This record gives sequence, C-alpha cells and structure tokens, in this order.
Amino acid sequence: MNPAAANRALAANVLTALHAAGARTLCLCPGGRNAPLVLACDAARGAFDVVSFFDERSAAFFALGRIRRDGAPAAVITTSGTAAAELLPAMLEAQHGGLPLLAVTADRPRRLRGTGAPQTIDQPPLFTATGAPVFDIDSPSEDILLPAVRGPVHLNVCFDEPLVGGDAAPFVPHAPDTPATPDDWMTAGDARIACDAFFSRVRNPLVLVSSLDARDAALLAPWLASLPCPMHLEAVSQLRGHPDLQARSLHSGERILGTPEARAACDGILRIGGVPTPRFWRDCEENDTPVLHISRTPFPGLARPAPVVPLPLFATMAGDFSFTGGDSGKLFERDRAMAAGLERLLESEPLSEAAFVRNLAVRFPSGARIFLGNSLPIREWDLAAPRTLDTRTFFANRGVNGIDGLVSTALGLADGTRPLAAVIGDLSALYDLSGLWPAAQVAGSDVTLAVINNGGGQIFGSMFRNTAFLNTHRIGLQGWAEMFGWSHAAIRSPDEAFPGTSPKLVEVFPDPAATARFAGAYADLWA
Repeated sequence: MNPAAANRALAANVLTALHAAGARTLCLCPGGRNAPLVLACDAARGAFDVVSFFDERSAAFFALGRIRRDGAPAAVITTSGTAAAELLPAMLEAQHGGLPLLAVTADRPRRLRGTGAPQTIDQPPLFTATGAPVFDIDSPSEDILLPAVRGPVHLNVCFDEPLVGGDAAPFVPHAPDTPATPDDWMTAGDARIACDAFFSRVRNPLVLVSSLDARDAALLAPWLASLPCPMHLEAVSQLRGHPDLQARSLHSGERILGTPEARAACDGILRIGGVPTPRFWRDCEENDTPVLHISRTPFPGLARPAPVVPLPLFATMAGDFSFTGGDSGKLFERDRAMAAGLERLLESEPLSEAAFVRNLAVRFPSGARIFLGNSLPIREWDLAAPRTLDTRTFFANRGVNGIDGLVSTALGLADGTRPLAAVIGDLSALYDLSGLWPAAQVAGSDVTLAVINNGGGQIFGSMFRNTAFLNTHRIGLQGWAEMFGWSHAAIRSPDEAFPGTSPKLVEVFPDPAATARFAGAYADLWA
C-alpha cells in the first residue's frame, strides 16, 4: 500500500475509533501533517459535528465544554510539533475534572524522532503528567480500541509522505454500540465499609456540595433533603437554589464555615462532588476532622488520607445512611444574621463588583447554561447571586482552577436549544482572545459573555496586598467584540441595557471605591 493510501486508511480508522468511543464533536485544527485527518473529517460531516479552529489550545478547551454539555467524549485534532503541545492545559483540566478528552495529534514518521527534523518532537510523552493512555499508531493494520477512562486519552498518529492522494471515502459509522463505562476505583464492598466507618462516627457533619452534573444532583437531592445537617451548596452543585434544601443551607458566604459556631456544631465533613471552592477546604489540611468524599473522580483534594467513594456506588446505598443531627442552632442563627447583613450591603453598594455579579445572575436568562469563570467570578456568584430555582445549569473548569481557556470552554456549551451565559474576569478574557472564534459555527445559539473588567487580577489584592500581583491595565474589550462581529455594551450601572443581538459581549465596569467599601463592610460584619 503506498503512503497516501495508507494515510487515508489510517485516518479512517481513527475516526471509526472516535465514533465507537462515543465522540460526536471533532474540534479540528487544520495543518500540513494532519492533512489526511482534515480530509477524513470533511468527509465525515453528518456523522460528526466538525468545528474548525486555528488555535489548538482554544480548540481543546472548547472540546471540554462540549464534553460537559453532552456528557460524552469529544476529540481535538492537531498537526505535529508545538501544535500538539498546546493541548496540555486542557488535558490537565480533563484529568482533574474526569472528562474524556480525546487528543488526536498527527506526527511525522517514528524514524525522525530525535533527529531535529522540522516539526518533529517526541510526541507520545507530551501528556505524561495527565496519566492519559497513549496510542502511538503508524499503520492502518493496527486495531484502535479506545478504553473507557475518567479523563483524557492520547492518539498519536504517524503519517508518511506523500500525505494525500485520492479522495477520502465517505465515513460510514458502524452500528452504534453503547460506549463502555470506566471501572470504579473502589469495589462496592469497600465503599460500604468506608461509608459505615464514617456514618457510625459522625453525627452532624458539615455537608459541602460542589461540582455535580444535573443528573447526579437530581439523584442525590431527596437524600440530602432528609438530612438534619448544615450544608454549603455551591452553584456548580446544581442545588444552591433547591427549595427542599434551603432550611439547612448556609446563606451568608463561605466565611461562615470557619466560624467558632461551625466548629462547635459539626463533627465531620461530608464532601460531595468536585473539590470545593472555599478557602475553608484548604484549611482542612490542618485539622483531623473526619472526612468522607463522594465523587465521580478519585481525587480527595486533600493530602491527608480519607476514602473517596465513587458517586454512582454511593447513590445506590445513600438511603441506608442518616445522621442523628446535632445542635446547629447557634450556627444558623449567626448565618441568617450575616446573610441579612450581606443583603443590606449589596443593596447599599449597587456599583460594587459583588452587586454587579448579583445583577448578572438576575438578568441571565431562565433555562440558560451558565459558565462561571475561575478566580473571583465563581466566588462572587456563590456569595451574592439570589437563591432561585429554575432550569439553569452551572458549569466551571474546577479541575485545576485555571483562568486559561474559559471563553472557549463556555462557547463549547452553546447550541441552539438553550441560551448560554458566562461571567469571567478581564484577565481570563485577555488570556483567551481567540476563544470567540467558534461562535459563528454554532448555529442558532443565544450567547451572552459578561466580562468583569476591574483592571487586573483583583483577587490578589486581597491575598497579598501588593500591586505587583495585579497586572493592572486599562484595556477595553469593545475592539475585541467588533473584531469577531459580536454586539458589545459597556455597563457601568445595573440598569443599563444589554445589547439586543447575539452573540453579545457585556463588559461590566464595577466602581473600585464601591467594591472596596463593600469588601470592608462585609469583613466588618464578621469582626
């Protein structure tokens, strides 16, 4: 078989493997070395949604959004060399978020590795830090059967020259199979032992619920509603506004978790979902409070040993466990008083950053998918957004908590069935300027991207009290919106209108003095 024919067959085999693994989105970054895959993808439109990119990093983060939206794997396809290396940040997020990101990197023939030949690097070890299984493929005779894993997979595909010749055959998917599910890291018996040990020792835990998908949230909500325990519910838990959980939910913000009242009321921590956002969680390293983790990923998020029970296993046995409860009266008394004070502060400082985030929460459409950016936005949403029940669902890249790729991930959530709204910081926007690129390829989508432009990384102002950390700037984003054909509005007061047409960029300018007054007054509440 001549090289061009072998390349066509190899590319077809790769698409067959991706389809069999459940992938229906291909994020394609055309180049020279991946030309056989570019032609194969073009012939496979219909079996796949093919979205084209010039920026590999953006493509990979967009794929993460698709994975979160669809609950299915997605693939990103690159050419060789540094193009493949651009996928590392998203692959790390996929590892820590338990997301099946399929990285397909074209490569030059194996004989050129280590020679310094143009666009030739040692690609198979690129993603070693992620623990991704690697398929290093250079022949169409090799079977490609992708494993079911909680995290990324790397397909490195070697193409020789001539790269192309003849037409790619139309893609004909095999009869659809149900994609395999990954094995749990713990047996049902061990899960039962871990739960028995915790539930027999702890009577009134603090329940921390972080990242859950909507299915898991609905599955666990009735059991959580039966518990007499204090709960901290993050927006990404999908349960923050659940009406049956409000009586036991803490409403005043994450500071309540570190109070003497919380320490006195709670004798353990039950963490459900992803690794929690509050600073309180990091402080848990320094005590010996019993902890039980319930999650779809095996990461405890703490260095000290504690069992991580697979969430699907726990869901089958949750009804067997309950708590006797304890005296949480003083904790809830202080929480409600602090929550009332927080409401007064938000009303008194409507131009503060927290109040603007609250305003966005009110104005974002009902039924939307909402993406929350890392650093301040996700924390300010959890602090200030109203606790309302609607059909909105919440997403964030909380695997490794980076600010890169957030625009791209948000747009990966978009489609024509539901509105998409996102709130991110200004540095996150600047970090992902190419992220607006794919919006034109997502037909019928109603997209609102809100950027909190506070002139730099203001979260570091409170952490280090040193302006060297802030990356202070005076950059406005109207030109960014215009470059990609987006509507734009600069919002400096809560009653200013959003743009009328989608996609729209809402650039929010909080008043620095109001933000500082709010932060000081909120801190004084807890003094």
